Amino acid sequence: MFREKFTLDKAYFRECFDESLPLSDRAKPKYPLLVFLIVLATLSWVVVKNQYLASFLALMAVLEVVAFVYRKPWWVARQMLSRAAGSLVVLDIDNDGIKAVNPYKQYQFLWSEIVAAEQTDKGVVLKTKRGMQYISQAAISQQAFDFILEKTKI
Repeated sequence: MFREKFTLDKAYFRECFDESLPLSDRAKPKYPLLVFLIVLATLSWVVVKNQYLASFLALMAVLEVVAFVYRKPWWVARQMLSRAAGSLVVLDIDNDGIKAVNPYKQYQFLWSEIVAAEQTDKGVVLKTKRGMQYISQAAISQQAFDFILEKTKI
């Protein structure tokens, strides 16, 4: 029914991250891990009297905070270093589902495999048992976007 084409560029990856993050389990810091590392570092310093172990555990906690703060630029950079960056994606949307093909990867979601769909400000996040897939409204025609929304019953 619909054949759409778009390029996987930095702007698309940033939008994908921004729109998908609130719906993922990585939206919040890992507070229990941070508390655990800090308690272990304190116990290593006070009880075991091992400053090296205490310093290592404290640095692990700091590294976890840095990883959380810089998760977007790190994720976008990893996507830009992948083979798929800059490639053309051909999206076929029909009554069976959505099929995406680029020179390096292809996937297909049948409408029956989509367990949830969340419309965001700039697109739609499709959730399946295998994970999430974001489709930008700017990357496809309005008719194709409306078709997706109709098929996923948002």
